[in-house]
Amino acid sequence: MTATATAVSARHARQSESSLTGIRRLTALALRRDRIRLPVWIAALTLTMWYTPAAFELAYPEEADRIARAHLIKTPAGIMFSGPMFGHNETDIGAMFANEVMLSVIIAASILAILTVVRHTRAEEESGAAELVLAAPVGRYARTGAAFLLVAGLNAVLALTMTLATAATGLDPIDSAAVSLGISGVAMVFGGVAAVTAQLWRTARIASGAAMAVLAAAAMVRGVGDVIDHSGSALSWCSPIAWAQQMRAFVELRWWPLAMLVALAGALLVAAAALQRSREYDAGRLPSGGENPDAPRVRGVFGLSLLQQRGQVIGWSVGLFLAGLSFGSLTQSLLDMAEENELVARMLSAQGYDGIYTSMTQFLAAAVTAFVAIAVLRLNADEQSGITEAVLAGSVSRWHWLLSTVAAALVGAFVLLFSAGLGNGLGAGIALGEPETIVRLTVAALAHLPAMAAIAGIAAIAFALRQTWIAWLVVAFVIVSLYFGALLRLPQWLLDLSPVGQTTVPMDTPVTAMTVMVVAAAALTVLGGLAYRRRDAI
Repeated sequence: MTATATAVSARHARQSESSLTGIRRLTALALRRDRIRLPVWIAALTLTMWYTPAAFELAYPEEADRIARAHLIKTPAGIMFSGPMFGHNETDIGAMFANEVMLSVIIAASILAILTVVRHTRAEEESGAAELVLAAPVGRYARTGAAFLLVAGLNAVLALTMTLATAATGLDPIDSAAVSLGISGVAMVFGGVAAVTAQLWRTARIASGAAMAVLAAAAMVRGVGDVIDHSGSALSWCSPIAWAQQMRAFVELRWWPLAMLVALAGALLVAAAALQRSREYDAGRLPSGGENPDAPRVRGVFGLSLLQQRGQVIGWSVGLFLAGLSFGSLTQSLLDMAEENELVARMLSAQGYDGIYTSMTQFLAAAVTAFVAIAVLRLNADEQSGITEAVLAGSVSRWHWLLSTVAAALVGAFVLLFSAGLGNGLGAGIALGEPETIVRLTVAALAHLPAMAAIAGIAAIAFALRQTWIAWLVVAFVIVSLYFGALLRLPQWLLDLSPVGQTTVPMDTPVTAMTVMVVAAAALTVLGGLAYRRRDAI
């Protein structure tokens, strides 16, 4: 019996080893590929955690200011975009920090985890790189394991750096660690979600989109659940995001929700391994649509570009409509707050409702800049997947291919801006009882189309130069300057460089600035086309 048991144990050990053969080298390779990308993300998230507590102290120096802020956050829209309120310690800087910052950083870290896992799993199969890897002695689960191991290491580093950064501001180190571990725990869960979706669908775009949809649904469920009960209802607990927030850092700390996050992440990894074991290479567990002879004919390169981004446009439109609806519903709460907050009262006295409408519209438009960059920079993925080679093999010029993609991105931006403006207008119009506000805010959102054209032009030249980081740097600047410009005390000349910040409709109609943006967009697109024609296509 002893000899038999030893033989069985040895066989199981060999099987385990063979299934994970090469995982160390693949992890090192993935780390080398992301040696610039990951440190940038880590630095950005860590700096956010370091600066925000000090920014809160500057923004809310008096107890009355913090009480007014707590009243604003307790509105349905405020809770949707922040976190639960536990009924006490609401004016403490630590509690304010955990309440307002945790959700944003959780979403950012989760997006990073999703993109990283899909990049090193399904995207490699789609591009053919995984086929080269599998030609070497590599175990069945080595690639997925390496991707998850990379995300685990990334989140461990993030938890450490964010804890040190938060504690350095004077906040309690234990509660700071709880916030950071909660953020990393949720990111690990959505890394596991991405590992599962990478097995279900055969394209990286759909796999990452599905994981993002799960993230959006989790955020929505958490928000609705916390609106039902400000301390968290039963519905809130259906979202892993709520588990991290329910650790109640800086209020009444408890650690057991973190164990739930760890258990769920592990279960998702096991599920991903089971799905991978039962599928073929370069196939998904869910059947693809395949050929459809009855489908409408794709007319031209522009039609192909529109078709490629159709799913993203639908998903983004729904999300921005709901975000706009939430923003608009906040209008009446801001007006009520003016009765207690002198700063808000002065702003309304100087700018009227239009100042609030302008800020809300700019916040929504800033999100659309990310879509525009994604839509244009998709050309980079098309080159790697072979779509570009197939398109350019015909009578299509590089200039036509690039211009069609930019035009399709702007069509998508138009749809997204319309959806965001319509939602914002409906929310504000219903809250104030002013139906005409619907049209005003819809038009105000569409007025940001020149700004989107400028972003598309920058993305076009970034693609042509093979320096996609330029486009993402601009998008990051637009978002950071708008959301944190005042808290960071950035100089006005720097804030004026943002095309979204320059668009101040409905408070004002900057015709000159909008004209300059259109001209700049055209010039940048032309320069991008010239640069694209001069370089190798692949």
